[in-house]
Amino acid sequence: MKTLVLMLLLAVLPARAAMDITRELEAPEQVTPGQPVRIAVTFWTDSWFNPPPEWPDFAIKNGSLMTTPLPNQLLSRQKNGISWSGVRLEREVIAWDRGELLLPATEVTLTSASQAPVTVQLPELKKTVAWPQGVEQPDRFLPASDLTIDQNISQFHAGNDDTLRAGDAVERTVTVKARGIAPTQIPQILYAIPGTETQRLTPENTLLKSGRGEIEGAQRVEKLRYLPSQAGAIILPPVKLRWWDTAHQQWQIAELPGVTLQVAQARAAGSESMLRGTTDEDHWQNALIVGAIVLFAGVLWFIRRLLWRSFQYLHHIWRHFWAPVRLPALTPEKRGEK
Repeated sequence: MKTLVLMLLLAVLPARAAMDITRELEAPEQVTPGQPVRIAVTFWTDSWFNPPPEWPDFAIKNGSLMTTPLPNQLLSRQKNGISWSGVRLEREVIAWDRGELLLPATEVTLTSASQAPVTVQLPELKKTVAWPQGVEQPDRFLPASDLTIDQNISQFHAGNDDTLRAGDAVERTVTVKARGIAPTQIPQILYAIPGTETQRLTPENTLLKSGRGEIEGAQRVEKLRYLPSQAGAIILPPVKLRWWDTAHQQWQIAELPGVTLQVAQARAAGSESMLRGTTDEDHWQNALIVGAIVLFAGVLWFIRRLLWRSFQYLHHIWRHFWAPVRLPALTPEKRGEK
């Protein structure tokens, strides 16, 4: 009986309505410029959140907070004999130069409906950021935990044969997939080659996500079309992409082989022009034009009398409209006679 009463009391007693917040910096031991790390902010309560928690404002020095949305997580913990429920919010931050990524100590005030505001002190967080040895071009530095690159070369022929000729097009598509990186950090891969006109299509940058919506990396797809105008050979150069492996802390080189394509003479246009000039479609068009002219002339011949009378009537109306009309004198002619 006492146990039942105790359980009922625990069920009806209100919660403490306590609130708390913690902040963590998730980063590996060595961090390079351009390598994303995560800031995790967890809101804790022993009751419920009303309204739902939002990302707090705090300063970040030597780094930029990314706007890429990350999925929230629900957590729980036991502290001082109290069961806490938490909502974990994560964002990515990137340092673009060497130095120290710093999150200064700050205060965050938590508010909730029917509860008094709670101010929580967040301690300072910092992480050293340094360039690895052997950096040659900082603007093309590419840090990633994993990277793959592949290509596809397609030919577009104006004729039915499989021979590449002058006037046809060759499209080279290169796809780069990298993990632990933002889409804008993957540099340009393809460039024009001398002696051949090219057409660059707009690159496609997308995010790589896991099954639960977790962002794992980025993908970049580049397309470049080569437009040979003369017979000869097109040499598509090999592609080499040097990147820094953040998982193994070493340089890696991703390569694509080059391709040489032979271009034949352009297709003869004279015979095709002659065939186009003697098609049945042109004969039908000429016949329709001649028939329309003959029909129009026949209609005019049958209504020639009506047309003549209409012309005479219009001429009479025209002359009558412009004929002068004599007006009476404005003053009496015999004003001086009595």
